[in-house]
Amino acid sequence: MPRNHWPRRKRSTKPEDGGFASSLPGPSLPGEALPEGGAVDDGLPPPAARAGSSPRKIALDILARREHSVAELREKLQAREFPADDIEQTLGALIEDGLLSEERFVDSFLASYTRRGHGPLWLRAELERRGIDPARISAALAAQEVADRPVDWVAEARAVRAKRFGPEQPADYKERARQSRFLQYRGFSSEQIRAAFGGGDED
Repeated sequence: MPRNHWPRRKRSTKPEDGGFASSLPGPSLPGEALPEGGAVDDGLPPPAARAGSSPRKIALDILARREHSVAELREKLQAREFPADDIEQTLGALIEDGLLSEERFVDSFLASYTRRGHGPLWLRAELERRGIDPARISAALAAQEVADRPVDWVAEARAVRAKRFGPEQPADYKERARQSRFLQYRGFSSEQIRAAFGGGDED
């Protein structure tokens, strides 16, 4: 019997990031497992299998899975080899129709990743990596702090530390430094980290 020379498809072992995987280039921050840049991982067919599909149809299929930034959606359409003019026309129409909204994307991203224990520095860096304007990020983070239920970043840092290391305060400087580095990786500021340990200097 002749051997089957078709290659067997490998099962993906890529970790999930809760629906916010970005194919945009750029390193993730330390301590956070995010997908590497360059791969389009939205479950849709590659260019060779999309005969007859329009960029709008593909874009709507992508947006049905989660909110996207304009830069993310642009890159995913580019990966399917649609003409640049068609992509830009599609993005403009989706924005005009209210189907593509960076405001919704930012709000959804902040709500999701704040709940997962990430601090404001990490949130800002990730949103910038996904193509969001820094001024929009600043406004969204500020809105979190004056909302009906404002984010208490010190309380968040305390909760993250306790979940990772337990409720007891570190017994010595070495352990405190180790825990501080973890909180720094999670995107909390030096002031927030000091307050999370009850105030005082780290040195």
